[in-house]
Amino acid sequence: MLSTLRELISPPVRTAEGYAPVAADDDGADERLSASVDQLLAPDRHGRTIYWAFAALGAGVLLSWNALICTYPFLTALLPPGSTRTNLPSYIGTIYCSANLFFLGLAQRNVASSPPEPRLRWSLLLMLGTTVLLAFPILPLVLPALSAANSSLLFPLILLVTLVLSVACSYLQSAVFALSALWGSGEIFAVMSGQGAIAVIVSAAQFVLAVASSGHADGKPSTAAAVGLWALGALGSIGCLYALRVLVLHPAYTSVLAPLAHRRQEGTASGAKSKQVMWRVFRKNTRIEFAVAFVFIVTLAIFPPITTTILSASDSASALSPSVFISLHFLVFNLADYAGRTFVPSLPFASNLSTPTIVALSVSRVVFFPLFLLCNTPGRAAAHKSVFPDSIYFIILFAFGLTNGGISTICMITASSPQLNPAITDDEKDLAGTLAGFSLVSGLFIGSLCSFGVNFIINGNPFGG
Repeated sequence: MLSTLRELISPPVRTAEGYAPVAADDDGADERLSASVDQLLAPDRHGRTIYWAFAALGAGVLLSWNALICTYPFLTALLPPGSTRTNLPSYIGTIYCSANLFFLGLAQRNVASSPPEPRLRWSLLLMLGTTVLLAFPILPLVLPALSAANSSLLFPLILLVTLVLSVACSYLQSAVFALSALWGSGEIFAVMSGQGAIAVIVSAAQFVLAVASSGHADGKPSTAAAVGLWALGALGSIGCLYALRVLVLHPAYTSVLAPLAHRRQEGTASGAKSKQVMWRVFRKNTRIEFAVAFVFIVTLAIFPPITTTILSASDSASALSPSVFISLHFLVFNLADYAGRTFVPSLPFASNLSTPTIVALSVSRVVFFPLFLLCNTPGRAAAHKSVFPDSIYFIILFAFGLTNGGISTICMITASSPQLNPAITDDEKDLAGTLAGFSLVSGLFIGSLCSFGVNFIINGNPFGG
């Protein structure tokens, strides 16, 4: 087992172009060399193995974020009552997304010139180490001890862990979107689908554990549920390292990176020329980049800051407990998001949408603000004035997740596809993909800031409480 882990952690050894050398005095050298070239350009560059490898890396990009937001109930229960406890989701979301935006900007500087493999490897190792430490001893021992002692170190430690996870995510995301954009539109689709899938897996595990622990007399979130989520995260990180190994050892890997070599030959891979190239590609995709950013501005302003305050409007004895109801809402949103990412882009109309239509669809999601505020938020719950029953709330939530996944995936595929977006050339695919990813993270950051304004609408206080 240890030898297997060492293989995953260490960069794989590849012969030149992925093939064994051919002896100069071999009579069949020319034929085998020709066969090697044919193999290099073989159709299996887009095979099922490649799809699942990119899906795994896409899952890795959002693994830590989904595990974090699903750990909110456990973390908030550790904090003393007050504004910090009430608004912990907004604090964590803002720290994570602002750090993600900053470090993604740093990673962006090297996209035009550096191969993605080193960034993928070290970011995955950082995420693996952090998830292991969270599973043990931070979540089961350190944080509860600080909470019991009413230590002032508890909140800063939560934010520090959030920051480290954000750094790993930033460099991982930059490299994944660059490599998948170079590989093709199908691989971008795999990345986005994988991101939705990991959210479903994490939230489903949280829901099962929440149901299993719902009989606790104190009603507090289960420590086992939180530890189990991060143990799952550690296994996921190992799976991502294996997916990276599969891609690097694939015969097509060298040819996929050809645009990087082309930019080096033209002298546009570094310095001022690199910035000019990035800026040129950015301007070509301004509207698509706005659309994908606005999707996540709306999402992060609502989910989870508003949605985690909405509880069951039912007064019956069979109503779900708060911890189970909130876990169920995470699962419903993530199932809808996965459906949006996986199935909506495959519909016939999706590949024929014009850029103005995509922008209009993105902006139209603001309608979810008033819809969620008519559900059983704290103010309406106190006055027994919830407009919508639980069934309507979950329908709204499903539509919210479906549009989040569907529109964002259409944006990401269109941004880096010369077939769907003729303004982009083959040599610019990786730059367009990472810039769209940067816009996505910008939307997450702005949305997390907007969540404070949403708290003001709900509680009359931007910092909760």
